[in-house]
Amino acid sequence: MLPPRMLGLLMLLALLSDVNGMCPTDFEGPILDPPEIIGTYGQSVYVNCSSNSDLIDGIAWKIGNNSLDLQEEIYFLLETVSLTDWSMTAECIIQLNEIHKCSKDLKITVYQNPEVSVSVQEVNVSAEGTLYKVRCDAMNVAPVQNLTVTWHRNNQIITTASFNDTTKTPVNVSSDVLILISRRENVVQIECKAQLDLGLHGPQFPAVSKMNLSALYAPEFILKHNENISVLEGDGVTLNCDAEGNPPPVLHWTHDGVNLLENTSSLEIAYVNTSTTYTCTASNHLGSTTKHVSVHVIRGTTPELPSTTERDCPITVSPAEIVVRFGDPLLITCNTSDARAVKIGWTDRLGVTEMNEPPSITWKVEQMKMWNFNPTCFVNWSDSQCGKRLDVTIYQTPDMVSVSALHLGPVVEGLQHNLTCDIYNVAPVHKLRVTWYRGKEVVLLETFEHWFSVTPVNVSSTLKVTPNRNDNGNVFRCEADLDLRPIVQPKSIHSAASASYTAVVHYAPEFKEVRDNEEVILGKNVTLGCSAEGYPPPEIQWKYISAVNLKETTVGRQKIIMITEATSTNAGVYICVATNEVGRLTRSVTVVVKDTNSTFIWLLIIGCICCLGIFIIVILLCKNSKKHGQYSFVPGNGSDGTDIPMTPKSAGEKA
Repeated sequence: MLPPRMLGLLMLLALLSDVNGMCPTDFEGPILDPPEIIGTYGQSVYVNCSSNSDLIDGIAWKIGNNSLDLQEEIYFLLETVSLTDWSMTAECIIQLNEIHKCSKDLKITVYQNPEVSVSVQEVNVSAEGTLYKVRCDAMNVAPVQNLTVTWHRNNQIITTASFNDTTKTPVNVSSDVLILISRRENVVQIECKAQLDLGLHGPQFPAVSKMNLSALYAPEFILKHNENISVLEGDGVTLNCDAEGNPPPVLHWTHDGVNLLENTSSLEIAYVNTSTTYTCTASNHLGSTTKHVSVHVIRGTTPELPSTTERDCPITVSPAEIVVRFGDPLLITCNTSDARAVKIGWTDRLGVTEMNEPPSITWKVEQMKMWNFNPTCFVNWSDSQCGKRLDVTIYQTPDMVSVSALHLGPVVEGLQHNLTCDIYNVAPVHKLRVTWYRGKEVVLLETFEHWFSVTPVNVSSTLKVTPNRNDNGNVFRCEADLDLRPIVQPKSIHSAASASYTAVVHYAPEFKEVRDNEEVILGKNVTLGCSAEGYPPPEIQWKYISAVNLKETTVGRQKIIMITEATSTNAGVYICVATNEVGRLTRSVTVVVKDTNSTFIWLLIIGCICCLGIFIIVILLCKNSKKHGQYSFVPGNGSDGTDIPMTPKSAGEKA
């Protein structure tokens, strides 16, 4: 009768097909751990091939075109795969007998994260707004079929793009998007995010590029109509020509065809003695516009300067202080309680605007389109004049608030990183407050009191952060608001919260286990586990002397060594290595194999030695007693046959 092993082999051969490499239907075939490798180019990884059947002759690896030697009479084989070829292949081969074998290919993905840049390709200006064609270039990326490009507009997803190219080597690809921006949007942030999704290995850290765009339009004057200004003969005057446009217009002053000043909105005339007209032209590459400012000289008597102080002037302005959004309507009423007043009126930087009969006059503005607006209400008596200047705060909330990291690479634990909060088109900036939050905790409050600009500006606030691993996943945000107290009660108004920034902190591995020794009884099973925390999740590797009764497996992110029926050859030091892009950490476990039979023998030997020692001590004590004259006598017969009593001699008797 054939032995069981031979019968098993014959049954296995009966199920085999004639094609080498095909595994029998009832044979599980090679077991790969991990079943798939995903790594960056140049990385080295370990992979184990094993079999659950003991009816095999051996295992071998084929790495690329290199076939390695067959390892006989083993049930698992660990091999290093170096990802130095974009089309790297690996195959585990199980030799079933001298003729037949079966194999399994290891799935390998070699990847490289892209570099990203955003650029404007085309611009088309129309009445609806500005249409941009924006391109995102993702460079040196592999495999491109795993790449997704996501477009964001002010932190909102607008479209995504994927690629069907099956090339495994790094390539350059592009994605285009059309962005229409209206004038009312002012500033729009466009973001391109390119990210590889590698299945079980998860999405990679995205490459991001951002760009701020705004609507383009030809210049427009804030005060569109021509202006007439009255000036006393011999006095000076400042002419203003405020214009807006995108790109910002270039301003040009002329007088009677003579060029005066360029790129300035103000023209100062120190001495006026003749009525004349000045021309201001605002232009950019989209067009130009012109307005005229006529200066009229006033000769003769004019109202005198106020003869009383503002505090003593009998004028009441309602409201006393004004806060108005740029572009909103404005209504102000001025009253006087002095019955002697003959005229009441308003004046601004352009001169007398309107006069009326006392006791009141109202100034109505349909749209506040001037940033420098501080009118004065005045009353005239027959021989004097006084006035009260009105404080007007003209504000504009930010068009956009965004948070970004200045550092392009990953946020690493223990290194200082700067987060920037960009606030666009806010006025007045000296009233601006920026509050930084980590979650719900306030970490920084910044004001801009040292700035002074009544027109809108762009400003930034920087938060310096030295993160630790507990900050991973924390949300940072900045909030910009205009503090208009005490004019507006009870608190500031018109806050604008930014989009949040979620910190992804990279930190070095840290082991969960602290056990350094493991004892196992000879012939018993033992399991060694190793896992570590870190970001990116660390790769775990064991280093040890291989043995036929040792198997390494992966459970989640834990690497486990299983030793079955431990022998003395399994004793020794096992080293676990955890590695990620931030750092590398090792720990060792000493395995001690104990034999229970040898323990019993040693106990028996020690017991015998103890008994022998006790016996020797007793003998020595007996000998020591005889040396001191202590005897025991047994009566015997005398030579004559009579009993002779043996009694000790008393101390007083003589022999």
